[in-house]
Amino acid sequence: MQFGKRAAGAPPASNLRRTVHASAWMYSSRGLLFAWALLLTHQFGIGHYGTFAMAFAVGALIGTPIDAYFTIRAPRVSQGVFDGERTTRVFIGLGLAFLGWLLWPFTFVGGFAVGKAGIDVCFQASRSPLIRAGHPDRAQRADAVRQVVGIVLGTAYVLLFPGAIIEVAALVYLAGCASPILSGIGNLVVHPPVRPELTSRTAALLGESLGGVAYGQAGVILLGILSSTEDAGYYSFGLTLVLSLSALGQSFAFTFHEGLRESGGAVGSGPPVRTALLLSLSTGLAVAVTSVGLWIAGFDEALWLTFAWLAPVSFMRTLSSVSTVVLSMQHRDLFRLKVTIVSLVVKVGLIAVLSSYGAPGAAAAFLAADTIMSVAYAVTVYGSPRRSRAATDG
Repeated sequence: MQFGKRAAGAPPASNLRRTVHASAWMYSSRGLLFAWALLLTHQFGIGHYGTFAMAFAVGALIGTPIDAYFTIRAPRVSQGVFDGERTTRVFIGLGLAFLGWLLWPFTFVGGFAVGKAGIDVCFQASRSPLIRAGHPDRAQRADAVRQVVGIVLGTAYVLLFPGAIIEVAALVYLAGCASPILSGIGNLVVHPPVRPELTSRTAALLGESLGGVAYGQAGVILLGILSSTEDAGYYSFGLTLVLSLSALGQSFAFTFHEGLRESGGAVGSGPPVRTALLLSLSTGLAVAVTSVGLWIAGFDEALWLTFAWLAPVSFMRTLSSVSTVVLSMQHRDLFRLKVTIVSLVVKVGLIAVLSSYGAPGAAAAFLAADTIMSVAYAVTVYGSPRRSRAATDG
């Protein structure tokens, strides 16, 4: 088999360098987020943090599908269409942020979720030119900056204000994350907005994205409903680490955007499978080591067991993150939608059955479902050496 190889089967050094730089920025910001979660848990308890994690997950359910249409199209379309769609993204994000502000007095989960979704949509619009140009390192640096501002301000409130409450801490954090984006919002609106195309492909993009984010976040929300906010908090800790590590695969694949676009999605111009496997093994090992460390340190059994179940998930998530980028550039949106729906149904069903086992049960359900998705993606991308845009599904 020929797997996207260069002369010696290795990716260009510049691609690896940009991946390393992107990962350094990403893990810096994700590390701060993890520390922020630990601080919230220490100050307010795992139950209150679980509620915050549920609100965070609902925000992802709202914002990610809305923005996914533009994110997936960004590397595909012409510059004029890209600029117009970026303006549209900004307007949608601002509208959601305002709606979240209106909802906050009535529901913390709803207000935070909608407000966060709006801020994230605006942020994705602000860094979309970097992703389009194949510079995930600079895009992740932008994310790190906004996370630093939000976490520093939120931490200052939690530690310095007597009687601090988690709802206000969350509001301060969101305001901090929004400030770097809103300060330069005028520079993002340089072209009249473009109305999104309403086609079957659009529906597939939205459906796949909604299914994908529901697939990732369903465990947190379902555990909070079916079990307890404490279990939701434990599972959220593990999920945060897995998603952070698996993004390494996406960052690596993003550096091949230009080659994939020019070749119509030919695998030979994309990420080499050997490098993708090595990256995936490293992320799985990192979660496994974390689980052992938590066990040795005497943490709650539910926590280290959750991480143990999620170790192989981290491996498969990283590999499928690479495959997802290639499939996107091949326009295989309907295929991804079908696989996502099947995996989501399996995951939700197993979580419902295993909810009495708490966070470890949800992690086991994640492993079963992710095996289906990862195998389907890997076989489709790397199982046929001549896969290209000609294999588009619509």
